[in-house]
Amino acid sequence: MDVGVCTWVRVHPDKPQPLTEVYREFLDLGVLAEELGFDEVWLSEHHFAEDAWNPSQFPNLAALAARTTRIRLGTYVLLLPLHNPIRVAEDAATVDIISNGRLDLACGGTAMEAECEGFGINPRESFGRSYEALAILEKCFTEDEFSFEGKYFNLRNIRMTTKPVQKPGIPIYVAALGPQSLERAAKRGYNLASAFHSPIWGKYGETQRQLGRKRSSYRIVSGPLFVHVSDSRKQAWDEAEAGIHWAMNFYGRRRPGSHYPIHSVAKPLPPVGSLRDESANTTYGLTPAVGSPDDVLRILSAYRDEDVDELVPNFHYPGMNFEYCKRSMRMFAKEVMPEIRKWGRKSGPG
Repeated sequence: MDVGVCTWVRVHPDKPQPLTEVYREFLDLGVLAEELGFDEVWLSEHHFAEDAWNPSQFPNLAALAARTTRIRLGTYVLLLPLHNPIRVAEDAATVDIISNGRLDLACGGTAMEAECEGFGINPRESFGRSYEALAILEKCFTEDEFSFEGKYFNLRNIRMTTKPVQKPGIPIYVAALGPQSLERAAKRGYNLASAFHSPIWGKYGETQRQLGRKRSSYRIVSGPLFVHVSDSRKQAWDEAEAGIHWAMNFYGRRRPGSHYPIHSVAKPLPPVGSLRDESANTTYGLTPAVGSPDDVLRILSAYRDEDVDELVPNFHYPGMNFEYCKRSMRMFAKEVMPEIRKWGRKSGPG
Protein backbone atom coordinates (compact mmCIF):
# COMPACT_ATOMS: atom_id res chain seq x y z
CA MET A 1 0.00 0.00 0.00
CA ASP A 2 1.28 3.45 -0.88
CA VAL A 3 1.34 6.14 1.81
CA GLY A 4 0.66 9.80 1.12
CA VAL A 5 0.30 12.91 3.26
CA CYS A 6 -2.72 15.21 3.26
CA THR A 7 -2.17 18.70 4.59
CA TRP A 8 -3.81 22.06 5.11
CA VAL A 9 -2.52 25.60 5.05
CA ARG A 10 -4.49 27.21 7.88
CA VAL A 11 -4.18 28.84 11.28
CA HIS A 12 -5.93 28.41 14.62
CA PRO A 13 -7.76 31.65 15.53
CA ASP A 14 -6.72 31.23 19.17
CA LYS A 15 -3.05 30.97 18.16
CA PRO A 16 -2.33 33.73 15.62
CA GLN A 17 0.48 32.97 13.20
CA PRO A 18 1.72 34.96 10.18
CA LEU A 19 0.52 33.45 6.93
CA THR A 20 4.03 33.72 5.51
CA GLU A 21 5.13 31.29 8.21
CA VAL A 22 2.17 28.93 7.68
CA TYR A 23 2.77 28.72 3.93
CA ARG A 24 6.48 28.16 4.48
CA GLU A 25 5.62 25.27 6.82
CA PHE A 26 3.58 23.65 4.05
CA LEU A 27 6.57 23.74 1.71
CA ASP A 28 8.89 22.40 4.40
CA LEU A 29 6.41 19.62 5.16
CA GLY A 30 6.32 18.61 1.49
CA VAL A 31 10.10 18.52 1.23
CA LEU A 32 10.30 16.45 4.42
CA ALA A 33 7.64 14.06 3.12
CA GLU A 34 9.76 13.38 0.06
CA GLU A 35 12.89 12.88 2.18
CA LEU A 36 11.06 10.38 4.40
CA GLY A 37 9.77 8.33 1.48
CA PHE A 38 6.08 9.27 1.40
CA ASP A 39 4.49 8.81 -2.01
CA GLU A 40 2.31 11.90 -2.34
CA VAL A 41 1.37 15.26 -0.84
CA TRP A 42 -2.31 16.22 -1.12
CA LEU A 43 -3.33 19.85 -0.50
CA SER A 44 -6.88 20.96 0.31
CA GLU A 45 -8.91 24.09 -0.46
CA HIS A 46 -11.60 26.20 1.23
CA HIS A 47 -12.75 29.80 0.98
CA PHE A 48 -13.73 32.61 3.36
CA ALA A 49 -12.80 30.44 6.35
CA GLU A 50 -12.15 31.96 9.76
CA ASP A 51 -8.89 30.02 9.96
CA ALA A 52 -7.61 31.36 6.60
CA TRP A 53 -7.78 27.89 5.06
CA ASN A 54 -5.71 27.91 1.87
CA PRO A 55 -8.00 29.04 -1.00
CA SER A 56 -5.57 28.43 -3.89
CA GLN A 57 -3.88 25.09 -4.44
CA PHE A 58 -2.00 25.46 -7.72
CA PRO A 59 0.48 28.21 -6.67
CA ASN A 60 1.39 26.17 -3.58
CA LEU A 61 1.79 22.95 -5.51
CA ALA A 62 3.89 24.70 -8.16
CA ALA A 63 6.18 26.04 -5.44
CA LEU A 64 6.47 22.55 -3.94
CA ALA A 65 7.10 21.06 -7.37
CA ALA A 66 10.12 23.34 -7.72
CA ARG A 67 11.55 22.10 -4.40
CA THR A 68 11.01 18.35 -4.96
CA THR A 69 11.87 15.79 -7.62
CA ARG A 70 10.02 12.53 -6.88
CA ILE A 71 6.95 12.87 -4.69
CA ARG A 72 3.57 13.16 -6.39
CA LEU A 73 1.45 16.26 -5.80
CA GLY A 74 -2.33 16.28 -5.55
CA THR A 75 -5.34 18.49 -4.97
CA TYR A 76 -7.52 17.06 -2.21
CA VAL A 77 -9.89 18.34 -3.04
CA LEU A 78 -10.30 20.99 -5.69
CA LEU A 79 -13.81 22.41 -5.19
CA LEU A 80 -14.60 22.18 -8.86
CA PRO A 81 -18.04 23.88 -8.93
CA LEU A 82 -16.40 27.12 -7.79
CA HIS A 83 -13.91 27.18 -10.67
CA ASN A 84 -13.89 27.76 -14.41
CA PRO A 85 -12.81 24.36 -15.82
CA ILE A 86 -10.71 25.97 -18.57
CA ARG A 87 -8.74 27.90 -15.98
CA VAL A 88 -8.36 24.72 -13.90
CA ALA A 89 -7.05 22.81 -16.93
CA GLU A 90 -4.50 25.50 -17.74
CA ASP A 91 -3.28 25.81 -14.13
CA ALA A 92 -3.15 22.04 -13.66
CA ALA A 93 -1.20 21.55 -16.90
CA THR A 94 1.26 24.22 -15.79
CA VAL A 95 1.89 22.48 -12.46
CA ASP A 96 2.22 19.15 -14.26
CA ILE A 97 4.89 20.66 -16.51
CA ILE A 98 6.80 22.25 -13.62
CA SER A 99 6.71 18.94 -11.73
CA ASN A 100 7.54 16.88 -14.84
CA GLY A 101 4.33 14.88 -14.67
CA ARG A 102 3.71 14.46 -10.95
CA LEU A 103 0.24 16.01 -10.50
CA ASP A 104 -2.98 14.22 -9.50
CA LEU A 105 -6.24 16.14 -9.73
CA ALA A 106 -8.77 15.13 -7.07
CA CYS A 107 -12.01 17.09 -7.38
CA GLY A 108 -15.15 17.40 -5.31
CA GLY A 109 -18.20 19.55 -4.80
CA THR A 110 -19.10 21.89 -1.99
CA ALA A 111 -22.35 22.37 -0.11
CA MET A 112 -21.09 25.23 2.05
CA GLU A 113 -23.47 28.11 1.54
CA ALA A 114 -20.87 30.80 2.29
CA GLU A 115 -18.53 29.47 -0.39
CA CYS A 116 -21.25 29.01 -2.98
CA GLU A 117 -22.77 32.43 -2.32
CA GLY A 118 -19.35 34.06 -2.53
CA PHE A 119 -18.87 32.63 -6.02
CA GLY A 120 -22.47 33.12 -7.10
CA ILE A 121 -23.22 29.39 -7.26
CA ASN A 122 -26.36 27.58 -6.12
CA PRO A 123 -25.25 24.77 -3.75
CA ARG A 124 -27.86 22.51 -5.34
CA GLU A 125 -25.96 22.76 -8.63
CA SER A 126 -22.74 21.39 -7.15
CA PHE A 127 -23.16 17.85 -8.47
CA GLY A 128 -24.17 18.82 -11.99
CA ARG A 129 -21.51 21.51 -12.32
CA SER A 130 -18.81 19.13 -11.09
CA TYR A 131 -19.46 16.43 -13.67
CA GLU A 132 -19.85 18.87 -16.55
CA ALA A 133 -16.56 20.48 -15.55
CA LEU A 134 -14.87 17.07 -15.31
CA ALA A 135 -15.95 16.27 -18.86
CA ILE A 136 -14.46 19.58 -20.00
CA LEU A 137 -11.18 18.85 -18.19
CA GLU A 138 -10.85 15.56 -20.04
CA LYS A 139 -11.28 17.36 -23.37
CA CYS A 140 -8.74 20.00 -22.35
CA PHE A 141 -6.14 17.33 -21.61
CA THR A 142 -6.73 15.18 -24.69
CA GLU A 143 -8.06 17.38 -27.53
CA ASP A 144 -6.33 20.25 -29.32
CA GLU A 145 -9.60 22.03 -30.08
CA PHE A 146 -13.17 21.35 -28.94
CA SER A 147 -16.60 22.77 -28.26
CA PHE A 148 -18.91 21.83 -25.41
CA GLU A 149 -22.60 22.43 -24.80
CA GLY A 150 -24.14 21.62 -21.43
CA LYS A 151 -26.49 22.95 -18.80
CA TYR A 152 -23.86 25.09 -17.07
CA PHE A 153 -21.10 25.54 -19.65
CA ASN A 154 -21.30 26.41 -23.34
CA LEU A 155 -17.89 26.63 -24.99
CA ARG A 156 -16.92 27.21 -28.60
CA ASN A 157 -13.67 26.46 -30.39
CA ILE A 158 -11.50 26.11 -27.30
CA ARG A 159 -7.83 25.67 -28.22
CA MET A 160 -5.60 24.25 -25.49
CA THR A 161 -2.04 25.31 -26.23
CA THR A 162 -0.56 24.05 -22.96
CA LYS A 163 -0.84 20.33 -22.40
CA PRO A 164 0.21 18.31 -19.34
CA VAL A 165 3.24 16.05 -19.39
CA GLN A 166 1.19 12.99 -18.41
CA LYS A 167 -0.60 11.19 -21.22
CA PRO A 168 -3.43 10.95 -22.01
CA GLY A 169 -3.84 13.53 -19.27
CA ILE A 170 -3.52 14.30 -15.57
CA PRO A 171 -5.11 11.48 -13.51
CA ILE A 172 -8.55 12.57 -12.30
CA TYR A 173 -9.87 11.50 -8.90
CA VAL A 174 -13.30 12.24 -7.47
CA ALA A 175 -14.12 12.67 -3.77
CA ALA A 176 -17.47 10.91 -4.11
CA LEU A 177 -19.58 10.25 -1.02
CA GLY A 178 -23.18 9.55 -2.05
CA PRO A 179 -24.46 6.69 -4.21
CA GLN A 180 -25.12 8.79 -7.30
CA SER A 181 -21.66 10.33 -7.30
CA LEU A 182 -19.90 7.02 -6.54
CA GLU A 183 -21.68 5.34 -9.43
CA ARG A 184 -21.04 8.16 -11.87
CA ALA A 185 -17.36 8.44 -10.93
CA ALA A 186 -16.94 4.73 -11.62
CA LYS A 187 -18.82 4.84 -14.92
CA ARG A 188 -16.69 7.77 -16.08
CA GLY A 189 -13.56 5.81 -15.19
CA TYR A 190 -12.29 8.29 -12.61
CA ASN A 191 -10.19 7.24 -9.63
CA LEU A 192 -11.71 7.43 -6.14
CA ALA A 193 -10.15 9.86 -3.64
CA SER A 194 -12.41 9.48 -0.61
CA ALA A 195 -12.89 5.78 0.11
CA PHE A 196 -13.07 5.80 3.90
CA HIS A 197 -15.20 8.96 4.08
CA SER A 198 -18.28 7.14 2.82
CA PRO A 199 -19.77 4.01 4.40
CA ILE A 200 -20.99 2.95 0.95
CA TRP A 201 -17.76 3.49 -0.98
CA GLY A 202 -17.84 -0.17 -2.01
CA LYS A 203 -20.48 0.82 -4.58
CA TYR A 204 -17.68 2.42 -6.60
CA GLY A 205 -15.78 -0.86 -6.93
CA GLU A 206 -18.97 -2.80 -7.60
CA THR A 207 -19.80 -0.53 -10.51
CA GLN A 208 -16.28 -0.85 -11.92
CA ARG A 209 -16.53 -4.63 -11.77
CA GLN A 210 -19.97 -4.61 -13.40
CA LEU A 211 -18.43 -2.64 -16.26
CA GLY A 212 -15.77 -5.33 -16.64
CA ARG A 213 -12.84 -3.11 -15.70
CA LYS A 214 -9.66 -4.60 -14.29
CA ARG A 215 -8.73 -3.49 -10.78
CA SER A 216 -5.37 -2.28 -12.06
CA SER A 217 -7.10 0.29 -14.29
CA TYR A 218 -8.17 2.60 -11.45
CA ARG A 219 -6.87 3.76 -8.09
CA ILE A 220 -8.59 4.12 -4.72
CA VAL A 221 -7.28 6.50 -2.05
CA SER A 222 -8.42 6.47 1.57
CA GLY A 223 -9.08 10.16 2.08
CA PRO A 224 -7.35 12.03 4.94
CA LEU A 225 -6.93 10.35 8.33
CA PHE A 226 -6.06 12.17 11.56
CA VAL A 227 -2.69 10.85 12.77
CA HIS A 228 -0.19 12.05 15.37
CA VAL A 229 2.70 9.99 16.73
CA SER A 230 4.70 10.69 19.88
CA ASP A 231 6.43 8.74 22.64
CA SER A 232 3.18 8.06 24.54
CA ARG A 233 -0.55 8.39 24.05
CA LYS A 234 -0.78 11.20 26.60
CA GLN A 235 2.04 13.18 25.03
CA ALA A 236 0.59 12.73 21.55
CA TRP A 237 -2.85 13.98 22.60
CA ASP A 238 -1.35 16.86 24.58
CA GLU A 239 0.46 17.99 21.43
CA ALA A 240 -2.30 17.53 18.88
CA GLU A 241 -5.69 17.64 20.61
CA ALA A 242 -6.42 21.36 20.23
CA GLY A 243 -5.64 21.30 16.52
CA ILE A 244 -7.56 18.07 15.89
CA HIS A 245 -10.52 19.41 17.85
CA TRP A 246 -10.60 22.57 15.72
CA ALA A 247 -10.34 20.55 12.52
CA MET A 248 -13.06 18.07 13.52
CA ASN A 249 -15.44 20.90 14.41
CA PHE A 250 -14.87 22.87 11.19
CA TYR A 251 -17.63 21.37 9.07
CA GLY A 252 -20.14 21.39 11.91
CA ARG A 253 -19.57 25.12 12.29
CA ARG A 254 -19.67 25.85 8.59
CA ARG A 255 -22.48 23.75 7.14
CA PRO A 256 -25.04 22.79 9.82
CA GLY A 257 -27.77 22.49 7.18
CA SER A 258 -25.67 20.63 4.63
CA HIS A 259 -27.49 18.49 2.08
CA TYR A 260 -24.44 16.22 1.85
CA PRO A 261 -25.46 12.63 2.70
CA ILE A 262 -22.75 12.32 5.33
CA HIS A 263 -21.91 14.74 8.13
CA SER A 264 -18.33 14.93 9.34
CA VAL A 265 -19.08 14.92 13.08
CA ALA A 266 -21.82 12.66 14.35
CA LYS A 267 -22.48 14.56 17.59
CA PRO A 268 -21.20 17.66 19.40
CA LEU A 269 -17.59 17.33 20.47
CA PRO A 270 -16.50 17.49 24.08
CA PRO A 271 -14.16 20.35 25.02
CA VAL A 272 -10.43 20.26 24.38
CA GLY A 273 -8.92 18.03 27.02
CA SER A 274 -11.75 15.51 26.86
CA LEU A 275 -11.72 14.59 23.17
CA ARG A 276 -9.10 11.92 23.79
CA ASP A 277 -11.48 10.13 26.16
CA GLU A 278 -14.40 10.03 23.74
CA SER A 279 -13.80 7.16 21.35
CA ALA A 280 -17.22 7.71 19.76
CA ASN A 281 -16.18 11.16 18.53
CA THR A 282 -15.00 10.42 15.04
CA THR A 283 -14.81 12.19 11.71
CA TYR A 284 -16.65 10.35 8.92
CA GLY A 285 -16.76 7.45 11.37
CA LEU A 286 -12.94 7.31 11.50
CA THR A 287 -11.14 7.26 14.84
CA PRO A 288 -8.08 9.56 15.10
CA ALA A 289 -4.88 7.51 15.26
CA VAL A 290 -3.10 9.36 18.08
CA GLY A 291 -0.53 7.88 20.42
CA SER A 292 2.72 5.93 20.43
CA PRO A 293 3.83 4.13 17.26
CA ASP A 294 2.20 0.94 18.58
CA ASP A 295 -1.05 2.80 19.35
CA VAL A 296 -1.17 4.37 15.89
CA LEU A 297 -0.42 1.11 14.12
CA ARG A 298 -3.11 -0.67 16.13
CA ILE A 299 -5.76 1.91 15.18
CA LEU A 300 -4.74 2.05 11.53
CA SER A 301 -4.74 -1.76 11.36
CA ALA A 302 -8.50 -1.49 10.85
CA TYR A 303 -7.62 -0.70 7.22
CA ARG A 304 -5.12 -3.53 6.73
CA ASP A 305 -7.28 -5.55 4.35
CA GLU A 306 -9.13 -2.73 2.61
CA ASP A 307 -8.96 -2.65 -1.17
CA VAL A 308 -7.20 0.70 -1.42
CA ASP A 309 -4.01 1.77 -3.17
CA GLU A 310 -3.00 4.61 -0.88
CA LEU A 311 -3.46 5.48 2.80
CA VAL A 312 -3.32 9.21 3.53
CA PRO A 313 -2.55 10.44 7.07
CA ASN A 314 -2.73 14.10 8.01
CA PHE A 315 -0.04 15.26 10.47
CA HIS A 316 -0.27 19.07 10.55
CA TYR A 317 -3.11 20.60 12.55
CA PRO A 318 -4.10 24.26 12.97
CA GLY A 319 -2.08 25.94 15.69
CA MET A 320 0.08 22.89 16.44
CA ASN A 321 3.80 23.38 16.96
CA PHE A 322 5.41 22.52 13.63
CA GLU A 323 8.27 20.74 15.39
CA TYR A 324 5.72 18.25 16.77
CA CYS A 325 4.43 17.68 13.25
CA LYS A 326 7.89 16.97 11.83
CA ARG A 327 8.79 14.66 14.69
CA SER A 328 5.51 12.78 14.24
CA MET A 329 6.18 12.33 10.52
CA ARG A 330 9.68 11.00 11.20
CA MET A 331 8.45 8.52 13.82
CA PHE A 332 5.63 7.41 11.52
CA ALA A 333 7.99 6.92 8.58
CA LYS A 334 10.42 4.90 10.66
CA GLU A 335 8.14 2.82 12.89
CA VAL A 336 4.70 2.67 11.26
CA MET A 337 4.96 3.15 7.50
CA PRO A 338 7.07 0.02 6.78
CA GLU A 339 4.26 -2.15 8.12
CA ILE A 340 1.53 -0.27 6.24
CA ARG A 341 3.40 -0.79 2.97
CA LYS A 342 2.76 -4.52 3.39
CA TRP A 343 -1.00 -4.03 3.49
CA GLY A 344 -3.72 -4.13 0.84
CA ARG A 345 -2.91 -3.26 -2.75
CA LYS A 346 0.22 -1.66 -4.10
CA SER A 347 0.33 -0.25 -7.63
CA GLY A 348 1.92 2.60 -9.51
CA PRO A 349 0.53 6.15 -9.55
CA GLY A 350 -2.21 7.21 -11.94
